Amino acid sequence: MVPGCCLAPAGFSKKVFEVENSIFGSTEGQAKFLIKIDDNTLMPNKKQIFNKYTYGLNYLGYGLTEKGELIRSYIENGRSFTLTLFLKKSVSEEELKFVKQSLQALGLFGGAGARSRRGFGSLSLVSLRIENNEEWNEPCNVEELQNIIREFLNIVSKSSDLPPYTAFSTKTQIFIKKGNSDPIALLNEIGMELLRYRSYGRASKDKHMLPWNEKAEQNFTDDHDLMLDFLNGKKINRIPRRVVFGLPHNYFFSGKGKVSIEPHSKGQKRRASPLFIHIHKLSDGSYVAVLSLIPSQFLPSNVNVEIKTGRQTTIIPPQVDYNVISIFLERPTLKAEVVWPNE
Repeated sequence: MVPGCCLAPAGFSKKVFEVENSIFGSTEGQAKFLIKIDDNTLMPNKKQIFNKYTYGLNYLGYGLTEKGELIRSYIENGRSFTLTLFLKKSVSEEELKFVKQSLQALGLFGGAGARSRRGFGSLSLVSLRIENNEEWNEPCNVEELQNIIREFLNIVSKSSDLPPYTAFSTKTQIFIKKGNSDPIALLNEIGMELLRYRSYGRASKDKHMLPWNEKAEQNFTDDHDLMLDFLNGKKINRIPRRVVFGLPHNYFFSGKGKVSIEPHSKGQKRRASPLFIHIHKLSDGSYVAVLSLIPSQFLPSNVNVEIKTGRQTTIIPPQVDYNVISIFLERPTLKAEVVWPNE
C-alpha cells in the first residue's frame, strides 16, 4: 500500500496501480529496492497459546487451530528484527516518501501472516532510519502514539470520497484500547467483546448463551431470522447487516442446515474485513490495541452478493452499513478511546 497516493478519487485507481508497480515491482518489472532481513531472534515455534478458555483468541484466530490445537508455526511476541531496504539510484524523492509512509502505516496499523487483520502478526515500528538520519521516534506511552497516528493521518487522509479499495480517507476511524504487559490477554479480551457484539449464542434451555456461559446479547436477531426465513424457502431482498465485517459469512442452524454468503464472482470469493486489529508495543513495555475502521467500496461495482443453501440461491446488491462496525468500536464495554477523526 502507498498511503500517500492511494487516497485519490476513484478515477485515479489506475495511476495508483502504476505508482505501486513502479516502486514495489510487478510481473513486468523489479521493485526499486532490495531487501535484507536480520532475524536472529525470529525462530518459529508452535507453543500453544490457544485453549478451550481463550474464547476471544479462538474466535479471532479461526482457521489457525484444529480441535483447539494450533496447527501453524508462529513468531513469539516480543521478538524484533531489522529490515534494510537498498534503494536504487532511480528512486525519486516522491517515491522515497511513499516507501517511508508505507513502512509507517505497516508499523502503526498492520501486521504480517495469517489473520493479520485480526491482530495476529502485528508489527510495531521501533525505528526508521534513512541513511544515518533517524526519521521515527518510538512512542513511549498512549498519548505519544495518539499524536503520531494523528500526524500521519493528517498528511494522508485527504479524500472525502469512499475509496474504491482499502485506503485511508476522511471516513477512516481509529480507536485505541489500553492493555498491560500481556498482548495475548489484550487480544483475547477484544475477541470476546467482538463475540459478545456479533453472536446470537447457542440454545441452552430457554436462553442463548456464549461459550463462557454468559447470556448472548443477540444484537443481530434480525440477521438470524432473515437467514432462517431464507433457509425455510422464503424470498429475501437484503443481506444480513453483519456482512459488513467481511465475506464469506455463513450461518449454521442445528438440525436444519447451512446458509452461505459470498461474492457472486468466479474470480472473487472473499471480501476482507474493513476492521483492522493491531497490537502495538510501547517503549515502556506495555501493549495497546489500535482498532481501525477503513471503509471503502465493499465490492466492485459489477459484483453482487450470493446467498445460497443446498436448495436455492439468490443474488442481492451489496448494500452495507459501516456504522455497524462503528457501534462496536464505541461500545462502553470495549473501553476504547477515539483517536481519529480528531475533533
